[in-house]
Amino acid sequence: MFRRRMKTSQNGDDLSQATAVNSGAIQTVLMTWSELPEWMKDNEYIISGYRREQQHWKGCVQSIYSYLHNESVNIHSHLWGGILFLYFLATARSTHLIHYPTAWFDSAVVSVFLLSAVFCLCASAFFHVSTCHSEKMSNRCHALDYSGIVVLTVGSFYPCIYYGFFCEAQFQALYITSITLVGLGAAYIVLNPEYAKPTHRGARTSVFIALGLCAVFPMSHWMFVHGFQMMRDMGLHYLAISGCFYITGALLYANRIPERFSPGTFDYFCASHQIFHFFVVFAALAHYKSIILALDYAYTRSQCNL
Repeated sequence: MFRRRMKTSQNGDDLSQATAVNSGAIQTVLMTWSELPEWMKDNEYIISGYRREQQHWKGCVQSIYSYLHNESVNIHSHLWGGILFLYFLATARSTHLIHYPTAWFDSAVVSVFLLSAVFCLCASAFFHVSTCHSEKMSNRCHALDYSGIVVLTVGSFYPCIYYGFFCEAQFQALYITSITLVGLGAAYIVLNPEYAKPTHRGARTSVFIALGLCAVFPMSHWMFVHGFQMMRDMGLHYLAISGCFYITGALLYANRIPERFSPGTFDYFCASHQIFHFFVVFAALAHYKSIILALDYAYTRSQCNL
């Protein structure tokens, strides 16, 4: 009996030690900037909260929900944003398109935008999950993230050009073809492995902003022909709001504001990358609002022969 009690006592001690180790695992799983391997270093103003290299997907996936780290907000902001736009995709026909005798192309252009938003947001969330996997896998997923940005930018153009030039098929074709070619060129540049380096953050941002600013050409053309009031009636002013969100977020991200002014303060919340993520979601929502208003205008107030 004495031996049995001793054995029970030992098992209890082992269990206590195991519990102590497990309770401390979350603390030891995170690293500081100085402990990071070179390939994981991206923003020197984010001092703490880094996940350790996992080398497997299980650890990466568990980090989504099991503990707080400096990628948590980046993951969840775009994961749930992607789910929101997936909901819009599933309900667009019953809530908006069903009210009009729309041709298949109306469903197509609206769906292209929503699918591009889902792809961009989910690719972004997936990349931020992968940043603790391994250097090779992180680089692959980073390329997917860049692809998502280009896809969303180009996909955002299609419905705006379609409804903006609803009665002018030749200009629809011209601008849709042009933005597709420009988007392919932008993808070629940002998917170059050289541009994946943190030192080229500014160059990447410039390419994305330049791609977005291509909207100036069709919008200027449209305003010259139809005027500012019609632009407001169609809801195209929401495009300006969307553009402001994108550009402001991109500039904050490129310049690492606000964390550059107080390193370590914004490790977990309100860092530039996180702000950028929320601005991308807000911009996409404003863009969707613009598309719905333009759809309504096209079928209720447009003067061309449908």
